[in-house]
Amino acid sequence: MNNQESEYQTDVEPQKYISPELNACTFKVGSQTFSIPLQYVKEITEVSEIFPLPLTPPYVDGVVHLRGYTIPVVNIGRIKNISEEQKKVRQLIILDLGKEKFGIAVNKMPDLNAEFSGEMINVNKFYETYRVAS
Repeated sequence: MNNQESEYQTDVEPQKYISPELNACTFKVGSQTFSIPLQYVKEITEVSEIFPLPLTPPYVDGVVHLRGYTIPVVNIGRIKNISEEQKKVRQLIILDLGKEKFGIAVNKMPDLNAEFSGEMINVNKFYETYRVAS
């Protein structure tokens, strides 16, 4: 063994780090915080174009085409009467309810947290109330 090898060998055991269990996807619309159980979040992706859908309720921004799926995009700001300037490039939270998927577009990248904060969204109830056939 040469001197260089012995410099890097140590008898100290590496520390084991425990990462927190992530439970919630949190995001802001305007100044209001919302949380979604992480089990429903399929992915978070950047989106620059949402195609409008005619004859849909005002809370529907439109649809996006993502990996062979047409995904309706719901605007929580319009549902909750929160005014917010929509950026050209937004983050899209894709929610998966098994056979159905839908998206929520937000201006800033959502956070993944161990704790819920703000208003917790019941994803199944939200979907039943605001769903759009795609």
